[in-house]
Amino acid sequence: FDSELFGHWWFEGIDFLADSYRALARSTAVRPVRASAHLRVSRGATPLDLPAGSWGRDGNFTMWLNPGTAWTWKRIWQLEERFWNAAPAALASPETHLVLGQAARELLLMQSSDWQFIISTGEGADYGERRFRGHAEALDWLIVAMESAAAGRGDLASATSRAEVLREQDSLFPDVLAAVAAALEGSLVTA
Repeated sequence: FDSELFGHWWFEGIDFLADSYRALARSTAVRPVRASAHLRVSRGATPLDLPAGSWGRDGNFTMWLNPGTAWTWKRIWQLEERFWNAAPAALASPETHLVLGQAARELLLMQSSDWQFIISTGEGADYGERRFRGHAEALDWLIVAMESAAAGRGDLASATSRAEVLREQDSLFPDVLAAVAAALEGSLVTA
């Protein structure tokens, strides 16, 4: 099954998974483990070489990267680079933390593959484009504010105020600053 759909198309799916794990915790016959833990103790005799593929149209990645979405990827790459260049100075300056935190949220929201998928389906493409552009523009503005603060210029009070307004709209990832710090230290675990 595609576990992503448990929360995307089936709102009870998260409850189903939680109940399943609670039942497994009480079981003596089955013990849930992460795939990495299972592989440490149970090596298969024959490794699998899985080809790249996707549940998207034609089983490939064209739902996300195609002529209609290529512009989004160029924007993502540019803003990612600028964000990570500005992040160390912003992290070192506590008065910039609210701006950095919201910039990180906007980066993650902009990177959501939903926007390219929505654009590619043609159903609500204007919504996907509007959401992508909104997060990209907010991120761009917040990066400029961080860059200006690092250079000792700009209006940090206005930037903080705007970051707070944006956070009211999208206040996900409450510990995003810790993740940014870990990524900058190279200690962010992805397993």
